[in-house]
Amino acid sequence: MMNKSLPFVLLLVFTTAARADDDQICFSGSLKSLEASVKACTAILQRPLLIPDLKVRALRARGFYRQHQHRFEDALSDYNAAIATDPLNRAVRNARVDVYVTLGKFREALKENDVAMRMFPDQPVILNNRCWIHAALWELNAALADCNRSLTLAPRMVETLDSRGFVHLRLRNYKQALADYNAALALDPKHATSLYVRGVIKRKLGDILGGNADMAAAGKINPEVAEMYAPYGLTQGN
Repeated sequence: MMNKSLPFVLLLVFTTAARADDDQICFSGSLKSLEASVKACTAILQRPLLIPDLKVRALRARGFYRQHQHRFEDALSDYNAAIATDPLNRAVRNARVDVYVTLGKFREALKENDVAMRMFPDQPVILNNRCWIHAALWELNAALADCNRSLTLAPRMVETLDSRGFVHLRLRNYKQALADYNAALALDPKHATSLYVRGVIKRKLGDILGGNADMAAAGKINPEVAEMYAPYGLTQGN
């Protein structure tokens, strides 16, 4: 006699396998196939009775992939939904700050970052974010204070050394800026943004060949690095 429950069992196995595949693709952090990653996260978000933790994880992941697709408003929508579900999620708040900065919405970024600072005081990443935002707004003394505080808490944090180097660049303290970027690159020789801006500084200090070499090396690591810094007035000609 044929087992009439077999089709149901096969469907259950197929559904379970499909869900496992979606989880793997969405949460693996891979950027090799952004559209597939977005699709997998969307499939998770369409599941019935989704628990809040999994919803936030999927929203955060999909927002991350959408950022890399340059779909910044869509990424912001995902982060907004994630924060509405879990207001105390520090990683998502930091990601939302990053999108605001990318969009040039620095006042919105500063407001969001200040909320995060009240929730999570003395966090080096949040202090570094505020340092960068103040620098983008040309509020350089405030930026320097934030970077210095961040580095007091985490002296080997590459991102903050990079940010403080940018502050010193805007203050025209070129030798101090160079020292910060050298320190960042000693910790992470392939940090593209530090390489790129160090190239700008070397050119300002008269080392044209060395500056060009740094900027070219940065472009090989991250082809978008020049585009990232163009809104800040940093180009090959600086």
